[in-house]
Amino acid sequence: MANSQRLYDLNAACMLIVVSILLGAFYYQFGLHENPCPLCLLQRMGMIGVIVGLAMNMQLGFHRLHFAAVNVASLVGATFSIRQVLLHICPVTGEPTGFGEPMMGLHLYTWGVLIFAASILGSSILLTLVKEHPEESDRRPSLFEQIVFGLASLVCFVNVAATFAMCWFGPCCDDGPCP
Repeated sequence: MANSQRLYDLNAACMLIVVSILLGAFYYQFGLHENPCPLCLLQRMGMIGVIVGLAMNMQLGFHRLHFAAVNVASLVGATFSIRQVLLHICPVTGEPTGFGEPMMGLHLYTWGVLIFAASILGSSILLTLVKEHPEESDRRPSLFEQIVFGLASLVCFVNVAATFAMCWFGPCCDDGPCP
């Protein structure tokens, strides 16, 4: 059981990393006043998908379908990240070469590619380490797991609310709702 709990703690730590990345995106949005572009919002949705897959592991027990959810969300998010990287590799003459302030030399969408690749790799490794069956119903998440789950739920809710406030029911442009 102790080894199983370590795997659950590792799963929660992975979820905390993704939550931290979303919190960093909030800092750029609200602290540096850099509204996310539509592709950035789609990448955030990919990260929320990763969080949902990891949360299913935590709440329902490890299962291959939960890891598949993480991998699919990561592939979708990586697609949007790669699209944005490609848009800025060969920009139109006179346009800026990047969107937003870089962090440690890379733009957030470039970090997105790396984060989604790490999510796929981490999910695949974790899948090989766990027994593939949902845990018994008497398993109770640890305090660490409960805190991470609560924080992840809050961050996901705030992300959806902030996106809704920015875009309402229509498509979202760089500076809010499209005209």
